[in-house]
Amino acid sequence: MSTFDAPARAYTRPPMTRGVDPQRMNWLWRLILDATDLDPAHVREALVANGVPVTDKRLASWQANDSDDDYFPLTIAELERNLRSVVAWKAKRPQADEP
Repeated sequence: MSTFDAPARAYTRPPMTRGVDPQRMNWLWRLILDATDLDPAHVREALVANGVPVTDKRLASWQANDSDDDYFPLTIAELERNLRSVVAWKAKRPQADEP
């Protein structure tokens, strides 16, 4: 039997704290990198393994602030592709590391 205690009140969605533009998802990408300790070098390796050529400049542009000269907007489609590439790359890594 579970000892889980139900919360005192029902879950509610948090309010939106910013306007979300699906063509400018750099802020969410930076948050994902910070929350997961994901190394951008591994992201590049995952993208290349998935057939997506990505330069160091492009990779760095996703982490730049929108006021920086090297900023380039990351779209929601790119964000999803990046994450799916990393998931696939991580799934294959243990097999590749074994003798």
